[in-house]
Amino acid sequence: MSGLVTGGAPPDFHRSGGCRLLGRVAANEPLGSQVRLTINLPGWRGARPGQFAMLQAEPSRCFLGRALSIADEVGERVSFMVAPIGEGTRELCDLVPGDEVWALGPLGNGFDLEKIAASSGRLVIVAGGMGAAFFPLFLSAMADRCFAARAGVAVKASEESRWEVVVLLGFRDAFQSQGAAAVNEAALRLRQAGMSCRIELVAEDGSHGPAQKVTDLLKRELQAGDRVAVCGTWAMSRAVWRVCSAVSDVRAWFSLEMGMACGVGSCHGCVITLADGSMARVCHDGPVFAGESVFGREPAGDDREGGPV
Repeated sequence: MSGLVTGGAPPDFHRSGGCRLLGRVAANEPLGSQVRLTINLPGWRGARPGQFAMLQAEPSRCFLGRALSIADEVGERVSFMVAPIGEGTRELCDLVPGDEVWALGPLGNGFDLEKIAASSGRLVIVAGGMGAAFFPLFLSAMADRCFAARAGVAVKASEESRWEVVVLLGFRDAFQSQGAAAVNEAALRLRQAGMSCRIELVAEDGSHGPAQKVTDLLKRELQAGDRVAVCGTWAMSRAVWRVCSAVSDVRAWFSLEMGMACGVGSCHGCVITLADGSMARVCHDGPVFAGESVFGREPAGDDREGGPV
């Protein structure tokens, strides 16, 4: 019988009031099958880890923006990981420094770092493919907490020093795995802040040791009392939930990848049925949900994929 414990973000944690801003590209850096697009966005309010933005090139041939995870930020300089999948994302990947971009964000809720930091177990990050785009900002935010603790601004430094972070990354192949560079950079800053951070990476094509999926890593790594932050395809998230639910006293939060059109809850294009039968808009009510609220005790049986990537 499972000993899984889950929790969601409190109501006042959900909304930050995103704005539509016109920015300019500061850098376009190819990272394997993806591009790290860095944009100067005057008026950017700052994001929580797990939030996203709707990006659209200016001008654009596409009517709607594309939902993209906020990969990292330094003030009004905001980075996104973009894979050229369709016309809208190809437009974004083709931008060069100085080009204009519309950004609506930050949107959605995000991971509740206060709740995570209050837990006693390790933090295990699980990311599949483009799901890794969320986590540089996550690690950077944790590093900021640690530096603030040293300065006596946040929680006691003695409490920060006990944290241990394990990052498990799974990719399709060696080319896609180059996107891990952004996570590695953020992990280095976390170590500089005095926290333990270990990264394990696998690829399904065997380019990083034996051919494995990230869930194979998780089965070996997960311990009782861990808290888990996840982002990946719907099928991967279900598989991660199965692993988590087999280990006692695990807390799990999932950033769901679903197709989004408006990003603000108006079009109802990203509606899912929660475990209790109620409906939720992933863009507005998420994208971060407690695992049990989505999957229940038994994972759902469908294979929806898409969303902020």
